[in-house]
Amino acid sequence: MNDKFLSQHGVLINLLNKGLLITGRSGLGKSECAVELLNKGAFLVADDVVLIEKKDNILVGKPPETIRNLIEIRGIGIINVREIFGEDFAISSSKIDLVIELIDFKNDFDYERLGYDATYIKILDVSIPRMQIPVSPGRNLSTLIEIAVKKTILES
Repeated sequence: MNDKFLSQHGVLINLLNKGLLITGRSGLGKSECAVELLNKGAFLVADDVVLIEKKDNILVGKPPETIRNLIEIRGIGIINVREIFGEDFAISSSKIDLVIELIDFKNDFDYERLGYDATYIKILDVSIPRMQIPVSPGRNLSTLIEIAVKKTILES
């Protein structure tokens, strides 16, 4: 096994010049959230499968060639981001600066409320900040993710 490459289920976008890997179980809304973030100025790198490479202790993600520029929206189908949003809305790669893990909301779970406990995830032996965002009806995930990215920028 090559310790410099990894295939990861998720969506990679670049928002405010930060690479954002959105992970979570299938059907939780990763792609729909990415489309909302495209409307807020983000760029799509990869949907569904992200190829991650370690370069000089930095993680860089890109799409498999067969699904470059494509995103699947349940109920609508597969769309070409460059055709729908414009040529500039899909990019070929991005550094990964933050992992957002979408998780199912549970009433009896004690979620982080104050933001003091920074957590990290190791990908290819590189520590990346990680935030878990509980998903439930009525939550505006794209706005929450946008705030998470801005918070990361302020803390760096």
